[in-house]
Amino acid sequence: MTYYCPRAVLAALFVVAPVVTARAQQSTRGPIREVIEGTRVRVKAPSLRRDRYIGRVDSLEAGRMVLDTAAARTRLGFDTGPILVDQYRLVTIPLTAVETIEVTGGRDARRSTLKYALFGAVIGALATGLGSLPEVNPRFGDFLDGMPIGAVIGGVAGGIVGFALGGERWIPARIPR
Repeated sequence: MTYYCPRAVLAALFVVAPVVTARAQQSTRGPIREVIEGTRVRVKAPSLRRDRYIGRVDSLEAGRMVLDTAAARTRLGFDTGPILVDQYRLVTIPLTAVETIEVTGGRDARRSTLKYALFGAVIGALATGLGSLPEVNPRFGDFLDGMPIGAVIGGVAGGIVGFALGGERWIPARIPR
Protein backbone atom coordinates (compact mmCIF):
# COMPACT_ATOMS: atom_id res chain seq x y z
CA MET A 1 0.00 0.00 0.00
CA THR A 2 1.43 3.37 -1.01
CA TYR A 3 0.57 6.77 0.44
CA TYR A 4 1.80 8.88 -2.47
CA CYS A 5 0.50 9.37 -5.97
CA PRO A 6 3.10 7.95 -8.39
CA ARG A 7 1.55 9.72 -11.35
CA ALA A 8 1.99 13.09 -9.63
CA VAL A 9 5.65 12.35 -8.89
CA LEU A 10 6.21 11.21 -12.48
CA ALA A 11 4.49 14.33 -13.84
CA ALA A 12 6.64 16.51 -11.57
CA LEU A 13 9.80 14.83 -12.90
CA PHE A 14 8.75 15.49 -16.51
CA VAL A 15 8.02 19.15 -15.71
CA VAL A 16 11.12 19.86 -13.59
CA ALA A 17 13.75 17.96 -15.63
CA PRO A 18 13.57 20.12 -18.82
CA VAL A 19 13.67 23.34 -16.77
CA VAL A 20 16.73 22.19 -14.81
CA THR A 21 18.62 21.00 -17.90
CA ALA A 22 17.76 24.16 -19.86
CA ARG A 23 19.09 26.32 -17.03
CA ALA A 24 22.28 24.24 -16.90
CA GLN A 25 22.86 24.74 -20.61
CA GLN A 26 22.67 28.53 -20.44
CA SER A 27 25.88 30.19 -21.46
CA THR A 28 28.15 31.20 -18.58
CA ARG A 29 30.81 32.66 -20.80
CA GLY A 30 32.47 35.90 -19.88
CA PRO A 31 34.48 38.36 -21.94
CA ILE A 32 37.10 37.14 -24.39
CA ARG A 33 40.45 36.65 -22.65
CA GLU A 34 44.08 36.89 -23.63
CA VAL A 35 46.41 33.90 -23.84
CA ILE A 36 49.69 34.24 -21.93
CA GLU A 37 52.42 31.80 -20.94
CA GLY A 38 51.35 29.43 -18.18
CA THR A 39 47.64 29.61 -19.06
CA ARG A 40 45.71 26.35 -19.38
CA VAL A 41 44.10 26.29 -22.83
CA ARG A 42 42.08 24.11 -25.19
CA VAL A 43 43.10 24.53 -28.83
CA LYS A 44 41.23 23.40 -31.93
CA ALA A 45 43.52 22.93 -34.92
CA PRO A 46 41.64 20.67 -37.36
CA SER A 47 44.42 20.65 -39.96
CA LEU A 48 46.75 18.97 -37.42
CA ARG A 49 44.42 16.76 -35.37
CA ARG A 50 40.69 16.02 -35.03
CA ASP A 51 40.75 16.14 -31.21
CA ARG A 52 41.42 19.33 -29.32
CA TYR A 53 44.78 19.91 -27.68
CA ILE A 54 44.58 20.62 -23.94
CA GLY A 55 47.53 21.86 -21.92
CA ARG A 56 49.46 24.78 -20.47
CA VAL A 57 51.09 27.31 -22.76
CA ASP A 58 54.82 26.71 -22.39
CA SER A 59 55.90 29.43 -24.80
CA LEU A 60 54.41 31.87 -27.30
CA GLU A 61 56.74 32.80 -30.10
CA ALA A 62 56.20 34.46 -33.44
CA GLY A 63 53.93 32.19 -35.42
CA ARG A 64 53.86 29.22 -33.05
CA MET A 65 52.71 28.09 -29.63
CA VAL A 66 54.23 25.30 -27.52
CA LEU A 67 51.81 23.42 -25.24
CA ASP A 68 52.83 21.28 -22.29
CA THR A 69 50.22 18.50 -22.21
CA ALA A 70 51.60 16.69 -19.14
CA ALA A 71 48.68 17.48 -16.82
CA ALA A 72 45.97 16.96 -19.45
CA ARG A 73 45.69 13.18 -19.55
CA THR A 74 42.47 12.12 -17.86
CA ARG A 75 40.01 9.35 -18.64
CA LEU A 76 36.57 9.44 -16.99
CA GLY A 77 37.82 12.06 -14.57
CA PHE A 78 40.84 10.05 -13.40
CA ASP A 79 44.45 11.11 -13.95
CA THR A 80 46.28 8.59 -16.14
CA GLY A 81 49.76 9.75 -15.12
CA PRO A 82 52.30 12.12 -16.63
CA ILE A 83 54.09 11.74 -19.93
CA LEU A 84 57.76 11.80 -19.04
CA VAL A 85 59.27 12.10 -22.52
CA ASP A 86 59.42 15.72 -23.73
CA GLN A 87 59.09 14.59 -27.35
CA TYR A 88 55.51 13.44 -26.68
CA ARG A 89 54.61 15.87 -23.90
CA LEU A 90 55.43 19.17 -25.62
CA VAL A 91 53.38 20.00 -28.72
CA THR A 92 54.29 22.78 -31.14
CA ILE A 93 51.28 24.27 -32.92
CA PRO A 94 51.58 26.85 -35.69
CA LEU A 95 49.23 29.76 -34.93
CA THR A 96 47.99 29.75 -38.54
CA ALA A 97 46.53 26.26 -37.95
CA VAL A 98 44.59 27.33 -34.85
CA GLU A 99 40.86 27.70 -35.52
CA THR A 100 39.69 28.42 -31.95
CA ILE A 101 41.36 28.73 -28.58
CA GLU A 102 39.72 28.69 -25.16
CA VAL A 103 41.06 29.51 -21.70
CA THR A 104 39.99 27.56 -18.61
CA GLY A 105 37.47 29.19 -16.33
CA GLY A 106 38.00 26.66 -13.53
CA ARG A 107 36.25 23.51 -12.42
CA ASP A 108 32.54 23.24 -13.13
CA ALA A 109 30.55 20.31 -11.77
CA ARG A 110 27.03 21.66 -12.34
CA ARG A 111 26.51 20.36 -15.86
CA SER A 112 27.89 16.88 -15.20
CA THR A 113 25.98 16.64 -11.91
CA LEU A 114 22.67 17.39 -13.61
CA LYS A 115 23.39 15.13 -16.56
CA TYR A 116 24.32 12.14 -14.41
CA ALA A 117 21.45 12.82 -11.96
CA LEU A 118 18.93 12.77 -14.81
CA PHE A 119 20.50 9.62 -16.28
CA GLY A 120 20.51 7.94 -12.85
CA ALA A 121 16.87 8.91 -12.23
CA VAL A 122 15.74 7.35 -15.51
CA ILE A 123 17.72 4.15 -14.92
CA GLY A 124 16.55 3.92 -11.29
CA ALA A 125 12.91 4.53 -12.21
CA LEU A 126 13.00 1.86 -14.92
CA ALA A 127 14.77 -0.66 -12.68
CA THR A 128 12.43 -0.30 -9.70
CA GLY A 129 9.36 0.02 -11.93
CA LEU A 130 10.17 -3.24 -13.69
CA GLY A 131 11.23 -4.86 -10.43
CA SER A 132 7.92 -4.07 -8.76
CA LEU A 133 5.80 -5.83 -11.38
CA PRO A 134 3.97 -8.91 -10.07
CA GLU A 135 4.43 -12.24 -11.79
CA VAL A 136 0.71 -12.63 -12.53
CA ASN A 137 -1.37 -10.00 -14.32
CA PRO A 138 1.07 -7.07 -14.29
CA ARG A 139 -0.49 -3.66 -14.94
CA PHE A 140 0.99 -0.34 -15.91
CA GLY A 141 -0.11 1.00 -12.54
CA ASP A 142 2.15 -1.56 -10.85
CA PHE A 143 5.03 -0.25 -12.93
CA LEU A 144 4.24 3.35 -11.92
CA ASP A 145 4.01 2.38 -8.24
CA GLY A 146 7.67 1.35 -8.16
CA MET A 147 9.11 4.19 -10.25
CA PRO A 148 9.31 7.19 -7.85
CA ILE A 149 11.58 5.69 -5.21
CA GLY A 150 13.92 4.37 -7.91
CA ALA A 151 14.00 7.77 -9.60
CA VAL A 152 14.97 9.47 -6.35
CA ILE A 153 17.64 6.93 -5.41
CA GLY A 154 19.05 6.80 -8.96
CA GLY A 155 19.02 10.59 -9.25
CA VAL A 156 20.93 11.04 -5.99
CA ALA A 157 23.47 8.34 -6.89
CA GLY A 158 23.91 9.75 -10.40
CA GLY A 159 24.31 13.28 -9.07
CA ILE A 160 27.06 12.14 -6.69
CA VAL A 161 28.91 10.41 -9.54
CA GLY A 162 28.49 13.45 -11.81
CA PHE A 163 29.79 15.81 -9.14
CA ALA A 164 32.81 13.58 -8.49
CA LEU A 165 33.70 13.43 -12.19
CA GLY A 166 33.06 17.13 -12.74
CA GLY A 167 34.23 19.06 -15.73
CA GLU A 168 35.98 22.21 -16.78
CA ARG A 169 34.50 25.52 -17.91
CA TRP A 170 36.06 27.00 -21.05
CA ILE A 171 36.01 30.70 -22.03
CA PRO A 172 36.83 31.89 -25.58
CA ALA A 173 40.16 33.67 -26.04
CA ARG A 174 41.87 35.68 -28.75
CA ILE A 175 44.28 33.77 -30.92
CA PRO A 176 47.71 35.39 -30.43
CA ARG A 177 49.04 36.39 -33.85
